Amino acid sequence: MEKNLSSAAFHQMRPAAPEEQWDIPQGYGTTESFLLPKDPAWLFLFWEITPETFECARAQYGSVLDQSRTVIRLYDVSGVEYFDGSNANAYYDMPVVFDARSWYIHAPQSGRSYVAELGFLTPQGQFILLTRSNATTLPPGKVSDVIDDKWMSVEGDFIKLLQLSGADRIGLGGSSERMQVMDQRWRLTELAGAGNAPSSTRSSWTSFALHTAPVSQEDEDIWLQADCEIIVYGSASPNALVTINGQEIQLTDGKFSFRRALPAGAVLDLPIKASNKKGDKTRRVHIKAEREQGK
Repeated sequence: MEKNLSSAAFHQMRPAAPEEQWDIPQGYGTTESFLLPKDPAWLFLFWEITPETFECARAQYGSVLDQSRTVIRLYDVSGVEYFDGSNANAYYDMPVVFDARSWYIHAPQSGRSYVAELGFLTPQGQFILLTRSNATTLPPGKVSDVIDDKWMSVEGDFIKLLQLSGADRIGLGGSSERMQVMDQRWRLTELAGAGNAPSSTRSSWTSFALHTAPVSQEDEDIWLQADCEIIVYGSASPNALVTINGQEIQLTDGKFSFRRALPAGAVLDLPIKASNKKGDKTRRVHIKAEREQGK
């Protein structure tokens, strides 16, 4: 279902002359859009819409476009083999600025397949399509359900590699503690290969070790360590002055990002402001994050 958006060609490579300068073009003269997965919760859409496409839409629909909203229509196409624009499981509309040329989309649900369309939404509720993206699937955002029994086929290769390492020739009387550990692991592997343990414990070294040499947890301390950070990203008018907590943020093609650690017990207060050069027009977003102290 996913459209192949790549193309291949052979080019003769030659070193560039010192006076030659290569610039990435702003566009390629084709109306198209591409949808990419960012993480289990976010999608990234970027596009190009040519003036010819706008002229064609205006010639067909006229002044109704001036009264319409520009939107991204995100379709949930999970399990849909061939999407034709009308057979999606559900769809969601969100406002967009076409001149931005790219947009982050918060997905309604992880682990689903999506297609994005850009177009006009008229006051009567009619959607006028300009471009449709490829289909993409987000990762599920949870621990895999696959168990490691699938790796039983490589157990023989593991034993061969262990033999080549000389583990079978190291005795318990070795002078190195590491050698003693290797010898113990080798003995346990031999036992597993001889059928002295059930198949469920032979599926991986970890499982077998847990069954044959349980460790007492009564006298062991329990500890846990976790760290996190805050990443703020967004976009603004290319000529805007953007500050976060009073600190100016550099814009790159109208986009910005800000990264800050969030230690235990910390509270981050991040007022974001965008203003024009005169300072008489401003837009504000306030983000506040708090991390509780663990016990």
